[in-house]
Amino acid sequence: MTLSRRLFTNALLTGLTIGQMAGQPAGQRALLLISIDGMRPDYVTAADEHGLKIPNLRRILAQGAHSSGVRGVLPTVTYPSHTTILTGVWPVRHGIFNNLTFDPAGTNFEGWYWYSEDIRVPTLWEAAAKAGYRVGSVSWPVSVGAPGVSDLIPEYWRATTPDDLKLLRALSTPGLLREFEGQLGPYVTDLEDAIPSDWSRTRYAEAIITHKHPRLMTVHLAALDELEHQTGPFSAEANATLEEIDGMVGRLNDAMRRETPGAAICIVSDHGFARIDRQFSPRVALVKAGLMTPNPKRASLQAPAVTEWKAASWGTGGSTMIVLKDPHDQATREGVAKLLRELAADPANGIAGVLDRDAIARLGGSEAADFALDMKPGYSIGAAMDGPLVREIKPGGTHGYAPTHPEMLAAFLIAGDGIRAGADVGEIDMRSIAPTLAKYLGASLSSADLPPLEVF
Repeated sequence: MTLSRRLFTNALLTGLTIGQMAGQPAGQRALLLISIDGMRPDYVTAADEHGLKIPNLRRILAQGAHSSGVRGVLPTVTYPSHTTILTGVWPVRHGIFNNLTFDPAGTNFEGWYWYSEDIRVPTLWEAAAKAGYRVGSVSWPVSVGAPGVSDLIPEYWRATTPDDLKLLRALSTPGLLREFEGQLGPYVTDLEDAIPSDWSRTRYAEAIITHKHPRLMTVHLAALDELEHQTGPFSAEANATLEEIDGMVGRLNDAMRRETPGAAICIVSDHGFARIDRQFSPRVALVKAGLMTPNPKRASLQAPAVTEWKAASWGTGGSTMIVLKDPHDQATREGVAKLLRELAADPANGIAGVLDRDAIARLGGSEAADFALDMKPGYSIGAAMDGPLVREIKPGGTHGYAPTHPEMLAAFLIAGDGIRAGADVGEIDMRSIAPTLAKYLGASLSSADLPPLEVF
């Protein structure tokens, strides 16, 4: 080949999409995205140290690219994290700021950010659909009414009673649950029924892959998170749960590869986990300071839990945001700042730091938060408004701390046609995942904050 011909050929290859380089035009690739809630990266990268039998996850690690750790969002909880994974932007841009919506009066019945209409930016689902892909999703957070998803079973619950299944049928793609119930049994809606719930998600996702043929499939598996909350990370119970989930990963991967032999599989998690044995209740301090007034006559859940408030806490797990009712009330702001400094000065309270608005903005957190309390691992946030400020609790685990804690690092693994085998991209920002997956699919997600990772 002449030099000019070689240069022309190289330039042509450089201009091709990743799908074309692997022999498949854009729009004809396939991607299975599985989130294993609460999985620290060292569950996989240090599997031998923990005696874990996870052959499917280890195979993905060996055959593809991975990160040594994914720096998450503020706070490191499930719903904002999953939305960042799908959008490539921080909560301050995508609008999902926590698991539960801000509800200082407690009248929303602990309502979560279930509804996709609250997402302010385009998602990978929409980008893939615009690129010609059929999209399926099972139990992905913030997916009720998700545009771009043809085969949808959203994550949603209210009373965790059998009636929740009727509600889920109404929120899913019409007829989808009914179509598979006879063969697979009723879909399990109780997330606390951890392993059976994940197996139900797996069976339904497998059926969608096999019978509906989506080329982008997203699945959220939550059992590991549930067991880690109960017993802590790397407990015997948590390890056994991940070994069970590994079988689910293998089953879903097999189903996707039967449809498209070169399909890629991407494993992510939303956050890491830390052990805890103490609980700090900021509302106790806010009530004592006269910033929140509990309702002594609350007779029902419809009645407000507080009668007045000037500052309220918003969060669980390892951190909480503090929101002022009137952001222009300078006297209250100064009083809250003084109170938080005094609380942080006492080592017994377990506070790692007090974040002001600038610090929150640097981590991409909610613009509604005036302050945030970040706890030390070992301490979690409680919701009590009376009793002791700090109490001992049954040892277990939690997350939700600032993403600067190494225990909060999440996981990212990807393998398939066109992916570099054995590539370690180091510690990454969670916002880089969505543009990487969009590039793999040959889809456009120009709203993402960061460029794709070098995994191709």
